Amino acid sequence: MYMLMVNIHGLIRGENIEFGRDADTGGQTRYVIDLVRNLSHSPKIQHIDLATRLIRDKRVSDIYSESEEPLTEKASIIRLSCGGFKYLPKEKLWPYLDEYTDKLIEYIRSRRRIPDAVHGHYADSGYIAAQIARTFGIPLIFTAHSLGRNKLSFLLSSGMSYDDAVKRFDIATRIDTEEEVLANADLVIASTKYEKEELYGQYEHRSIPRYAIIAPGLELDKFFPYYDYELPGSEIREETKQAHNRTLNELRRFHFEPDKPLILTLCRPDARKNIDMLIDVYGRDKELQAIANLAIFAGIRNDISDMGEGEQQVLTDILLSMDKYDLYGKMAVPKFHDTERDVPELYRIAALKGGVFVSASFLETFGLTFIEASACGLPFVATNKGGPVDIVENCASGLLADIEHPESIAEKIKKILTDQSVWNELSEQGINSTRRIYTWGHHCDTYVEQLESLKKEDAYVLVEKEVQSIGKRFDTIEQLLISDIDDTLLGNNDQLPALLEYIESSRGRLGFGVATGRDRDSAMAILEENGVKNVDIVIASVGTEIYYNKLKVFDKGWMSRIRRNWKAEKVKAALDALPFLSLQENPAAQRDFKVSYTIDASVSPEETLPLVHNELAKWKLAYNLVFSHGVFLDILPYRASKGHAIRYISRKWKIPMQHIYTAGNSGNDWDMLYGRMLGIVVGNYEPELEELRKHSQVYFSREDHAAGVLEGLKYWENRQQ
Repeated sequence: MYMLMVNIHGLIRGENIEFGRDADTGGQTRYVIDLVRNLSHSPKIQHIDLATRLIRDKRVSDIYSESEEPLTEKASIIRLSCGGFKYLPKEKLWPYLDEYTDKLIEYIRSRRRIPDAVHGHYADSGYIAAQIARTFGIPLIFTAHSLGRNKLSFLLSSGMSYDDAVKRFDIATRIDTEEEVLANADLVIASTKYEKEELYGQYEHRSIPRYAIIAPGLELDKFFPYYDYELPGSEIREETKQAHNRTLNELRRFHFEPDKPLILTLCRPDARKNIDMLIDVYGRDKELQAIANLAIFAGIRNDISDMGEGEQQVLTDILLSMDKYDLYGKMAVPKFHDTERDVPELYRIAALKGGVFVSASFLETFGLTFIEASACGLPFVATNKGGPVDIVENCASGLLADIEHPESIAEKIKKILTDQSVWNELSEQGINSTRRIYTWGHHCDTYVEQLESLKKEDAYVLVEKEVQSIGKRFDTIEQLLISDIDDTLLGNNDQLPALLEYIESSRGRLGFGVATGRDRDSAMAILEENGVKNVDIVIASVGTEIYYNKLKVFDKGWMSRIRRNWKAEKVKAALDALPFLSLQENPAAQRDFKVSYTIDASVSPEETLPLVHNELAKWKLAYNLVFSHGVFLDILPYRASKGHAIRYISRKWKIPMQHIYTAGNSGNDWDMLYGRMLGIVVGNYEPELEELRKHSQVYFSREDHAAGVLEGLKYWENRQQ
């Protein structure tokens, strides 16, 4: 099988993952990389592409600007740009997801093979994956990692207003997107029962997809037990020993009594991790301070003032709390650590000192750090909600505390630190159980089983979704005919059957679409009325909207492309002063990206059109003007027109321009007839097209209407043979 994974946000690379750098480089970043790498070793996987965002930004590593990075012989990271090149937090990516989707479709087409399934990680990538699944008719897998409804509950409980949550985190968009993805997902992979039942359970579409609970695996050779350092003959690599020594020295910089047991926490600087509560617990408890040192590894930083607002606040609060309780010499807050080499050593150092790993997070959906700590033999204390509950049930390697009662956190920590038999039991159970339950081999075997079951259900899935695979259809298309509707395709119905019969007989290689000034509903109504079926593409409203598969699929990428700098209300305000213009009264004529007028027939277009341009220029508006039939005027976004839409389709679906035939009869067809496409002007054309006779790639048919389209189509096909 060929798999496509999508994880657009964060900093994704194969080595030295920047775990904890900011809110977008949490546990899911490492999980996705580890999943792809380990899954690629399965004999049932031919290749995996992990699609992410290409970034060129001096603030981050140059590797994020490489378009492709091999992970294994059968796995690669593919980077495509969207929204410019600067590194952006996930909340800022929403406007650019359709742009990214289009580029990913182009990439898939260039591979000449459609993925067997697509897996989206997090809400934004779930959105992209849903569009890919729908486009190519393949199963959609989704892993949320964290969910917007849960985050909103936390924000509101922390005192933030709903309006501020929307403004700062675009939380409403995220929740709506998660609902949409769940409505279209074939399989949702959750890591715990709590995640499935409690977190996904808050969504209206929770019951639509199938769920599989698959706990993440662990690289056990990296997270080996702490006592390997004490056993003679243990083969520990030199770089691992160096990381161990480096980490010990870093901790000694902070602690006056470095040999004390260590209370360790390791997380990104996120308010939900509740680090300030842990410091309060430690700072208020003199007995706990006498027993152990505290070490907080809250991401990686150079200068706090250069970090995002949320990270700044968390780190500032940490330092203020340290000062408040005068924890100098007892508390470590290092600025740097190597996420690949130093993190396992942190667990082992804490275990060698007889310490404990603690998280006071309000909720851990899974809690990869608890598994890592347990594998190294370090007991943990965690909240009694979410993933840690499953981990304690499976491994019995930690104790659960009630987050609503901070004193219970101190109680559990002391129990582990002061009772050697409890510490030994939790440590041994963690080492043994993680090696039995949390392995990548088990994870990947289960994952592949789920994939194979989806493939068997493929036909059922397509019927259920009423989706004809657009991508698979376009894979067969070698040429494409795009015709105007009124007075081109239609107008003499006696001639239409011959054209439709020719199109149907060539359907294996020839795609068929229409480009019209009509709105989408009007276009489909008149086509169905005249017996025109099997339309692959409808370019509606003078090229401002693109639909596939009988209007079931709207091309959001095209909408995203043309919306830039479009200001419909300002267009109306600018042209309101011109007395010879009147807005067309039919509501369907006015669209989100089209403002349509009728010009007074008593005035000359040669006089009026310059005045229109002049008014729009005064308002400094970006626009495209289309004049047709002597009286109709459409103002569109500057990137929109029938011709621009066809060129976009050519790029998106990898259909060469010289293999696209376009047919029309009036001025609003001009830019789709002129250019690198092969134009067909039917015999009943309007005078404004006469100038196109000068161009060698435009054929003027003798026949009118559909007969003229068929004449021109055969002419160009004969020329190409």
